[in-house]
Amino acid sequence: MERHDEEVFRFDNDLAFLSEVARRLAPLAARPSLAPEEAKAIERAVAALKKLPELTPGINLQIEIAHRMGGEEFSESYSYLIKLDQQGVEISSSGSQYDAAVGSNSFSLESLKWCADGQTEHKGNRDTWLERLSYALARDYTLNVTDESGGKAES
Repeated sequence: MERHDEEVFRFDNDLAFLSEVARRLAPLAARPSLAPEEAKAIERAVAALKKLPELTPGINLQIEIAHRMGGEEFSESYSYLIKLDQQGVEISSSGSQYDAAVGSNSFSLESLKWCADGQTEHKGNRDTWLERLSYALARDYTLNVTDESGGKAES
């Protein structure tokens, strides 16, 4: 197989999943509490996900959606991460539980990666990840957006 200069993503039938992730992220850009640059970063992420398998040049951003349940005696928190950069796309989730009697315990749930070199690494079920994300978005959640993309020109 001949190697080309430009990196080629291979998503097989994952493009529909990534497009659905974009669809669920899109409304977050309209949150009134968001700073304008955070809204732009979310819009950039949505556009980049929809553009796949073509890579968005210079993209380097991360969106984390987190929610917490419970009280002082027992609580759980979950985090959903979408990361896009020149190395690829990473979608993951993790959580932690706190029990006053036992202490806290952290755990990893789904981890889905698509690398620019064509490698993929999937742990867990992508539909389960989407269901977890939907659950979090229907609750009180926090949103952390980190955008270190180069050339911030809109495309």
